[in-house]
Amino acid sequence: MLKNKTTCTPRPGPGARALYLAGREHKRVSCTAEALVVTNARTQVMRFPLVRVARVVSSTDVVDWSGAALALCMRAGIGITWLDTHGQALGSLYAQPRNTASLATVLELWTERADGAQLYQHWLRSRRMDILVRWRTEHAEVISPQQWEATKRDYVYASQYTVHLPEPLRHLCLAYVAAQLNSHGLTPQLWGPRLENMDLDEDLCDLLWAEMNLGAGTLADTVQDDATTTQLFERWSARNASALTLHLVHLHRTALKAMHT
Repeated sequence: MLKNKTTCTPRPGPGARALYLAGREHKRVSCTAEALVVTNARTQVMRFPLVRVARVVSSTDVVDWSGAALALCMRAGIGITWLDTHGQALGSLYAQPRNTASLATVLELWTERADGAQLYQHWLRSRRMDILVRWRTEHAEVISPQQWEATKRDYVYASQYTVHLPEPLRHLCLAYVAAQLNSHGLTPQLWGPRLENMDLDEDLCDLLWAEMNLGAGTLADTVQDDATTTQLFERWSARNASALTLHLVHLHRTALKAMHT
């Protein structure tokens, strides 16, 4: 008896990284059964196997997607975020959630591991590096190698790094993070097996501020009144609503991977 042959869509594997599709040259994204295929205006073709793609950041102006490529990413669980010409996130597309453990449950189990606190710090450094790489990509023409190395050393790897976040903005940002954590059933702090505390709300707040600060420079430092500060933050958070979601999705994926190794 003949049976229908079923195919399994590959999913991101260990070492998968973000795929950035931008630049000045027009591109079109199509696909094969196991890879995204990017063709530029000169008909040059690049293939990106799904197992090596963790997520995609795509320009809205120079990148066209085929429906098949979008569907392939959804089946593989690869999220896509679109950026406009100013580097602002316009929206994101994610696969329909499968029947996996909730983020709150996974984090509770993850942080109870003997190496939970260490793994959390690895995750935090990886998110800082991701933000820094996007900053360099968006400002490649003005960032010197020396500035890149110094910023990477101070921001990503410094154990006592302090984020300069003006106090009124910190209050607004923490309130925003708290509301989002509550919607996921998460508490502001995580606790390791030796009662080490991990300030999830503070760390997420600092990540959001880094994205805002690297994009807007020192604009917030010039704000003098609370009304303008609130307007500035609300405008930024509305245009970058997916930023916090992306960090939580990455945290969920990291924790799940750690629980299965």
